[in-house]
Parts: sequence; C-alpha cells; structure tokens
Amino acid sequence: MNMKKALIFGAGKIGQGFIGDLLHEDGYEIIFADVSDEVIADINRNNCYSLFLTNHNYEEKIIDNVSALSLLNNQEEIIEAITQVDLVTTSVMKTNLVSVAPILAKGLKRRLSEGRSRVLVMACENAIMGTDTLVNLMVDTGIITMDQLQEIGAYPNTGVDRFVFGGIYNGKEGTAISDSHELAIERQKLDDPDSQPIKGAEYVDNLEAVLKRKIYLVNCWLAITSYIGYTKGYTMVDEALRDADIQKIVKEAFLESAAGLEKKFGFSSEEMSSYINDMIIKRYDDYNQEGINDPIARVARQPIRKLSPDDRIVGPANIAYEYGLPNDHLLYGAAYALKYDDPDDEEAVKLQESIQRDGIENTIEKISGLQKGSDMFNKVLEYYNAI
Repeated sequence: MNMKKALIFGAGKIGQGFIGDLLHEDGYEIIFADVSDEVIADINRNNCYSLFLTNHNYEEKIIDNVSALSLLNNQEEIIEAITQVDLVTTSVMKTNLVSVAPILAKGLKRRLSEGRSRVLVMACENAIMGTDTLVNLMVDTGIITMDQLQEIGAYPNTGVDRFVFGGIYNGKEGTAISDSHELAIERQKLDDPDSQPIKGAEYVDNLEAVLKRKIYLVNCWLAITSYIGYTKGYTMVDEALRDADIQKIVKEAFLESAAGLEKKFGFSSEEMSSYINDMIIKRYDDYNQEGINDPIARVARQPIRKLSPDDRIVGPANIAYEYGLPNDHLLYGAAYALKYDDPDDEEAVKLQESIQRDGIENTIEKISGLQKGSDMFNKVLEYYNAI
C-alpha cells in the first residue's frame, strides 16, 4: 500500500516540529519546500530529522520518510509534487504567503489540467483565516481563477498552537517540542465534513471561537508577562514567568479573558479549565526546562499591532466589557504595553514617537480604538500614569 503524501511549504520550527510531526504520526511521506539550502541539505542527507521532547527530558524523536526541495532552485519539481500529493500545507508566516502563492497556483492549475483528484490545501500559520488569505493571493496572481481553485481543492482555515524552540539538545541541533498542541481545522470546508485527514487535529464548526481562545488566552498571557517583565528589567520570558508578582496580575488577566470567552462563544467552564491547564499551566513547566531561551523582545515585538482592538489584550477586554465582566487586569496589561520602548523594535519606536508627538491620550485612542472618556480608556490612562 502506497503511503499518503504531503507537501509542506516551510521547514522551520512549526513546519518540522508541529505539522511534520503530526503528519509523520499519521503515516504521511513528507516533502518540504524551503528557501534554506542548509535546511534542505540536512533533511536530504538521511531523509529524516530530529525533534526533542521537552516534557520527556529532551528524548530524541526521529521523523523519517522525508525529503526537501528548494523553493528557489526546484520549482518544477515542487509544481510536479503538487499534482501528486494528498495534502498541501504552509508554515511560512502569513507575510510570506505571497511568495508561496504563485508556485502553488501553478501546481494546482497543472493538477486540474491533468484531471487529477481534488487536494486538501491548508495554511497552518499563526494568523486568523490564513487559508482564505492564501486562496485570495493565488487568485491575485492571475495564474488560476477562484472557480478553478474550487474545482481542484478544499481550503479549510486552521488554528495552530505548539511550544517549539530551536537550539542544541543532547549535543545535537534541532527543534524542541512540547506534548501540548492544538491544530484546529474548519470542518465545514472539508469535502467530507466527517473525514479526519490528519489524526491528532481537532475538527471544529466555529473556528473563530477556537482562534480567539488561543489568542486571548495563550498569546495574552505571554504578551502581558513580557510587557510587565520588560518594565521590571527582565530580558527572558522565563524570568518574568518566575516572578510571582507579575504572574498574580497575569493570571487574573487571562481569567478575565476566559470569562468573556465563555459568555461570547459558549465554552463550558470545564472546557475552559481543561484548555488553560493544557495550554498555559503546563507551559510554565516547559519554560522552566533547561535549554529553553525565549527573549522578551520576541514575544513583546510589534506592540502597536498587539494593542489593536481585536488583538490579544484589548480584544478580550472589549468582550469582557460587552458582557459586564471585570477587565481591570487586561487594561493594566495594556498600560504596560504602552510603556514598551525597545529601541530595536520598529513598532515600539513608532509607539513612543506617537506618545511624544500626539500625547498619551490620542495615542491610546488611535491604537486601541478605546474612545476618550470611556470607562476602559480612563482606566488604561490611569494605570499608565501610575506605572
């Protein structure tokens, strides 16, 4: 019996450490497409790569039956692979989907012209509705039409979450992964809504709820931890996670988020408690593992985006307010984000320039969407001035 085949655009930490791992567990032969000659050579040397399990003393896990092609030098081979595989995914970051769209469009156009079967295509990015973005980018190339895309494939959106880090483990370079993970797939966009093309994934009817649960809990937790930690002089996330005073505030913030999410999307308190335990509480242990180094500068970067009305801090604060629930600790986190002034972060520099030029009140309103004089606005301003 022939193995199922998958093509993964992006052989980085998520591509190898999350999607590649899940597909390997489900019996797929995997082809990676990447721009790094070094990564491609490493994979092709033995047609395998190593992962290291953070929750199991960095035990090594070998992912085999893999190969890699260059997005720069093997485009014809990649186009041909698109006509043959059962599944195509991306893990390249949303901003890089524009570079994937032309070659994927060519491959799908050829697959259609050759009369081959429909294929499942999913953008597995840390972005809301990433597959929709990829589909629109393919149409924008002019290579393939929306009708042709719909004829040859299915394009569910996804939500992804896994603790992955690159580094040296047991003397070997590789990717460290945690046990806890989440790959949520839009059920209604599958050809057969009852099918499960990837074992270990969660098939959901309301992807917005799942995506916002992840962003408003996990991303919120780490962002507020990092902004307060930065102000206190920490440089690494694990340092801020070990600060009891910071975590007292942060825990209240993500519990405010959780209460609002339960009201808005109908999560039960049991579901929410289980999620928090798996995706947040257990990650305190992950961050305490030796060899896990996550700079605050990475997690706190782009504060303007992260303070926008629907993002990880103000977004859940708005939901809590909508349902008459407390949101003080979330707004406290927003105030600390406004203080973020890393000179190496372009958005942090722009943020501080805006505060200097336009004043803190205008900046809060412009970035967060909170109206001057509103209760939430006044609290953020009060907390900011008290820091």
